[in-house]
Amino acid sequence: MSSSVTSATYIRNISYGLRRQLSDFLDPQDRWKDVIVSIRKPSGEPRYSQLHVRRFEGLVTQGKSPTVELLNDWGTTNCTVGELVDILKSRNLLAAASLLLPWEEYSSAETHLLPLQLPPDRDPPTRPLDEMQSQPPPAPETQVLSEHSETGHTGGSSDSFDPLAVQPLSGVSSFMYSELRKITGNFDDRSVSNGGSRLGEGGFGTVYKGFLSNRPVAVKKLNPMDDMTLDKLQDQFNQEIQTLKVLKHENLVDMVGFSCDEQQMCIVYAFMANGSLLDRLACLDSSPPLSWRQRCLIAEGTARGLEYLHSNHHVHRDVKSANILLDENFVAKISDFGLTRASAKHTSTTMMTERVVGTRAYMAPEALRGQITPKSDVFSFGVVLLEILSGRPPADENKEPQFLMDIRDDIDDEDEDLTLEQFLDRKMTDWELSQVESIYCLASNCLDDRKNRRPFIKQVVSEIHSVIKSISLES
Repeated sequence: MSSSVTSATYIRNISYGLRRQLSDFLDPQDRWKDVIVSIRKPSGEPRYSQLHVRRFEGLVTQGKSPTVELLNDWGTTNCTVGELVDILKSRNLLAAASLLLPWEEYSSAETHLLPLQLPPDRDPPTRPLDEMQSQPPPAPETQVLSEHSETGHTGGSSDSFDPLAVQPLSGVSSFMYSELRKITGNFDDRSVSNGGSRLGEGGFGTVYKGFLSNRPVAVKKLNPMDDMTLDKLQDQFNQEIQTLKVLKHENLVDMVGFSCDEQQMCIVYAFMANGSLLDRLACLDSSPPLSWRQRCLIAEGTARGLEYLHSNHHVHRDVKSANILLDENFVAKISDFGLTRASAKHTSTTMMTERVVGTRAYMAPEALRGQITPKSDVFSFGVVLLEILSGRPPADENKEPQFLMDIRDDIDDEDEDLTLEQFLDRKMTDWELSQVESIYCLASNCLDDRKNRRPFIKQVVSEIHSVIKSISLES
C-alpha cells in the first residue's frame, strides 16, 4: 500500500492493486454486501437498493469482482478512505480495514483474522460444500455437532437469543408484532376461502395472509410444538432470518421482514399467488392441472434455486413440494430455511448431526443416519420429480408401497404391471414420451441409494433445461 493513502484520500484515487487486495477479503462469503448496505447518501438514505445488490451479484458470472466494481462505482462520489474504514470497522471487517490504514489502533485481535473467519460472537458454520470443484474432494471427515450447533444458533443457551443479531439488510423491515396482528385480522384462523387469513402450515408455524400498503404478504407465525421447545424454535427462527438475509435468488422466496417482540416470532414473505407445488399438483381449490411444460419449468426453477444454495455452501435439508411455492407466473420459489445448514471450511462435503431432521418421505438414506450433504437435497428433489410426473403425493399410508420413492421398483420390474405411461398424471395431456423418460431417468439417478452416484445439482439443471429446449422446439 502506498504511504500516501490517508483517511482523507478519495476512494477513486486508491490504486487498482489495493482494490484487488480488498476484494480478497470482501468477495469470499459476499462480505461486500455488508459494505454496500452501509453506504449512505448525504440525506441518510441507503445509496444502493436491492436491485443494485443483485446487479453486483451478477458480475460474478462475468468473472468480475463485486468489491472492485462497487468501489469503482462508489468512487464516482466524493467518498473517502476514512468513510470506508468506518464501515469496515462497524461490520467487524477489521482485517480489510487494517489493509487501508494499517497504523490505526484496533482494539480487537480480529485485525489479524483471515477473510473467511467470523466475529467471535457467532459460531462458525460447520463444513464446506465444495461440490462445484472439478478436483476430486479429499476423504470426507466426520464432525459430530451438539444439539445447539446443529441448528446454527449462536453458542450458549437460547436465553442469549438476541433480536439485534438478526438486523435486516436494506429492503427488509422489522415489524412490531402488533402491526402483523392487525394486518392478518388478529391472525384469523379461518381459511382465506372462508373469509379468514389462514393460508396453511409452514415450517414450524402457521402462515397467514395480510396486506402491507395494499401489497399482499404471507406472515408465518412460529409456534412451539410438542417435540420442539421454545429454545429450539428461536434457533430455527434465527437460522431462517440469517439465511434469507444473505441469500437472494429468483428461485428463493423473498423475505419482506420479521418481528420478534412480545416473545412472538414472525417472518413476513412476499405472497405467492399460486400456493405450493404440492397443492397445485393436487388441483386443490379446483385449480387447473399444470401442463407438462409448466411442470418442467417449475422443476428447472427449483433446481436452479438449489444450485444457488449449494454453490453458496448451504444445504436446505427439507426439499419437498410443500416447500416449493409458485408466484403469479408459476415461477418456483424454494421456502422454509429453518433447517438449512451453512459452512465455510473447505475440507469435506459431509457433515454429521446428532439430531435427524427433515420429512421422512423425502429423506436420503444417509440423511436418516444424520449425515448432511448437498447430495441429500438432490435425493429429495428426485422425489419431487416423481411427484411432478405422477401428480401423486410423496406418501400414502393406504397404498403399497407407502412411499412414492419406492414405486420405481414396480415401474422398473418387467414382472410388474405398472408402466411409466400408467404412472403419469392422467390430468396432464401434453407430454411426449421421450421427454417423460428423460425426467424419469433423471429422477431415478437422483434417488440412487449411494450418494456418490447421484448427479450434482448443476448436472440436474442442465438435463432439465435440455428437456425444456426440446419442448420449445415442438411448440
